[in-house]
Amino acid sequence: MIRRSRAKVLWFATIILWIWIPYCVQAQSGYIEESIWSNVDPASGLASDFIITSDGTKLFGEIIRNFDYAEYEKVDFEYKGEIKTYLPEDLRAFGLVNGRFFISKRLPKGTKLEFIQVLLSGKLQLSFRKGEYYLDNGTETQHLRSYNQKIPGPGSSKSRQVKLYISTLKINTAGICGMDLTDLIENSKIDEQDFIQILTLYHKCEELPYKLHVEKIPFVKVSPTVAVGIGTDFSNGSNLPVNRNYSFSTSLSYRAFAGVRLHDFRRFPRSSFELRVGYLSRSTIFESSYFQNVEVITASQEFTESSVVVPINFNYSIIKRMKTEIYIGLVGAVWINSQKDDLAIIDLQDSMNKNEITLIEGAFLSVSQNSFVPGIKLGGNLPISSKMRLFAEIQADYLKEYYTVGIVNLPRFSINRTHVSLQVGLEF
Repeated sequence: MIRRSRAKVLWFATIILWIWIPYCVQAQSGYIEESIWSNVDPASGLASDFIITSDGTKLFGEIIRNFDYAEYEKVDFEYKGEIKTYLPEDLRAFGLVNGRFFISKRLPKGTKLEFIQVLLSGKLQLSFRKGEYYLDNGTETQHLRSYNQKIPGPGSSKSRQVKLYISTLKINTAGICGMDLTDLIENSKIDEQDFIQILTLYHKCEELPYKLHVEKIPFVKVSPTVAVGIGTDFSNGSNLPVNRNYSFSTSLSYRAFAGVRLHDFRRFPRSSFELRVGYLSRSTIFESSYFQNVEVITASQEFTESSVVVPINFNYSIIKRMKTEIYIGLVGAVWINSQKDDLAIIDLQDSMNKNEITLIEGAFLSVSQNSFVPGIKLGGNLPISSKMRLFAEIQADYLKEYYTVGIVNLPRFSINRTHVSLQVGLEF
């Protein structure tokens, strides 16, 4: 009888466990056990992507993706050389090699299952989907949200922000530990780090188990960069007078820069920012001529121009294939310019009296000392080692009214400069 009772208890416990595991994966019962979210393949001992199918089978393989996405509508999973596509109704959960963990779940007011990223699991579970945060207390899933409310009054109406998430957090953390978190909750914003901090402190205070599933994923990666390049210039006069023309003897310039790139943002994996400091130099001869009635004026100035360039770049990756990335970028830069004149001569000649020639020595062309320069670029990079990438970029910068030309008593005019460059560098 005792053995039979033990057998019944064991059978009953097995049934409860069989029911509890998928329930836990659905994040309706609090803390998710390590056996479910762990991405370590027992066969190899290495971290790997994985899926948990609807029947509870856990498979280790590779989830095909180009970027470290935080949202998925479907999962393309490669297992033993075969790629299969899974929808939310096909999986209970899946995880990535970097620690991201997702479950199939129906959100409040949702009509179907969706892949939801779990940020923190414990008695209270924090999840994320399409820019919105949700709190699961084991009984219900609540939307952490706020909205703007219009306040009628004399004149133009005003609005205030109603922070519903504050009351949601206070109710779910009610108790002695929740009282200690009151100020932190009231001063919080709808922000991943604010929510994680509150829930982490709550679980620690209550001495409850919890798991932060994004602890190994940095908000952003920072990589030093260096590069060299060559450029060419195109120019046009913005207010060029009649009977005036000009030319530059050479359009080639050389540039070098160093900086840092901020990339692989946790929420925006396609975006990156760069801050650089560069140096650009060009030596050329500027020539200009003027013909009017009997007067002929020619001018020549040999000079070297140098610029310290401080650009801030925003890049957006449009293609990523086989670890090779193609991106486009917007550039906003400050150019601090200097000019060194070697020889400048103005030749005044009367065509009626060719023997009468007047030479004037002195600079007549100047460059803008400081300029804000917009630009665009197209670039690509590829890995050459585990810690180094090679990149190349084509960039175009537009410098409005960069040169000013004033020859004796002739009307002054400005010249716009378009600088197109090719640069090659390394990212560490």
